[in-house]
Amino acid sequence: MRRRDFLTSGAALGAGALSGCVSVSDVYASNTAPDLTGDALVQPIGAPFKPIKSSMDRVTRTIVGLRPFRKPGPRLEAVKVGDKDVVHNYGHGGGGVSLSWGVAEMAATLAKGYGRPKIGVLGSGAIGLSTAIVLQRAGADVTIYAQAFPPYTTSNVAGAMWHPVTLYEKDQVTPETMTMLHNASRIAFSRFIRYANDPNYGVYWIRQHSMSNKEMNVSEPYIGYDDLYPGLVRNQPGGPFGFAYHDAYYTLMIDPDIYLRALVKDFLISGGRMMEISFEDEADLMALPQNTLVNCMGLGAGKVFGDETIIPARGQLSFLLPQNDIDYGYALGTKDYGLLYSFPRKTGILLGGSVDKGDWDLTPRADEVTRMVEGHAWLASQL
Repeated sequence: MRRRDFLTSGAALGAGALSGCVSVSDVYASNTAPDLTGDALVQPIGAPFKPIKSSMDRVTRTIVGLRPFRKPGPRLEAVKVGDKDVVHNYGHGGGGVSLSWGVAEMAATLAKGYGRPKIGVLGSGAIGLSTAIVLQRAGADVTIYAQAFPPYTTSNVAGAMWHPVTLYEKDQVTPETMTMLHNASRIAFSRFIRYANDPNYGVYWIRQHSMSNKEMNVSEPYIGYDDLYPGLVRNQPGGPFGFAYHDAYYTLMIDPDIYLRALVKDFLISGGRMMEISFEDEADLMALPQNTLVNCMGLGAGKVFGDETIIPARGQLSFLLPQNDIDYGYALGTKDYGLLYSFPRKTGILLGGSVDKGDWDLTPRADEVTRMVEGHAWLASQL
């Protein structure tokens, strides 16, 4: 189903109802901004925040996407399906864009092991495109098969701040899957850095904060291990918006509309082919000419391969008019407004705050737009 059918004007919804060496604590306590270094594109971690201008008259659009959440975590393995060798690479929840280059390299290694020059990739989101490009670079002749292509994929409605999250249920994930996720994250981050601050790919540095009024859990590392996150401080007292504790680090913001368009171009220029097709079950795969396939279909894999462990995790995003002085993102929970997160993009300020597991509804909800806009406005008033 094409995601463009679910792009809705935020204004219409509203009318209808809808490190470095800087001391973090010292900077937050100060009323003056620290000296910046030249024309740096991102400020020191503890630099004061400029307020986001969050109001209904600044909302430009609202979109809804369904994260492909798999309770045991992503599936990355090779299986036999009829006369086809299939490498599964799906179920990455809220971390699909973040993990894409890492799991792509792992899946491509499995696929290349069959020794066939022609390979089919199922799915054209961030993971499908990344996998196809990795295989191309290894010399394979690659065709992507998908029901929809950018800009109408689930990846196009991802928040896409680099930090793999919403990946598994803790009581179902195995140590082997955790090791895979850590390794994939390290590979992926090293690849994304190569695109940083290139306007052709829409990837750039921001500073990110997580906040809480309770002490934050530091018993487990971030996915990829803590050293992967530049400037990281964890469970520090004080911080933005008056919260008692915070984590902070530098990371990469990925604008899917720009980034996926660039990957499609890279793939096609290198001789790749993209064919529109729908699959109902495993039998449909038998008609494909390639005997090596990589399954990157996300939620679609649940239906085609009968995987009942994969469910949607609905996310709704609204966008505000852009602000050039916003170089930070944040995520936090509030008593009155629930979960809220925001990331800056060149095309606008992203407002989010929903992870509704098991919810297949792609219709934007006016009350969610109001909650997010008012919640982020309240946060800005606390600066």
